[in-house]
Amino acid sequence: MNKLRGKVAIITGGSGGIGKATAEAFIEEGANVLIFDLNENDLIKSCKDICSNNLSYFVGDVTKYEDNIKAVEIVKEKYGGLDIFVANAGIEGEVKNIEEYDINMFRSSYCCKY
Repeated sequence: MNKLRGKVAIITGGSGGIGKATAEAFIEEGANVLIFDLNENDLIKSCKDICSNNLSYFVGDVTKYEDNIKAVEIVKEKYGGLDIFVANAGIEGEVKNIEEYDINMFRSSYCCKY
């Protein structure tokens, strides 16, 4: 198929569930992919599971500006640029109505640390 041949992607939250599946799909379509997550052991396992020369990983925290910049620098150096950024990383919280949600839990989510 190769719909993404020659494209370069960063996928945050890349070592688990949706991120890993996205990386696999992108690689099958010809992309070079950098998966970006907090836990190196999980990233290594995902790379072994996917087993592709078009896959690399970066241990970092998406809530840290400098880690995002470093991930972009890595793909630019390794693959020559960046075409796709999948912002998949996140944390789970309690499932409840927004009116009942603890404001401190909301503030601890990734989206609110910038």
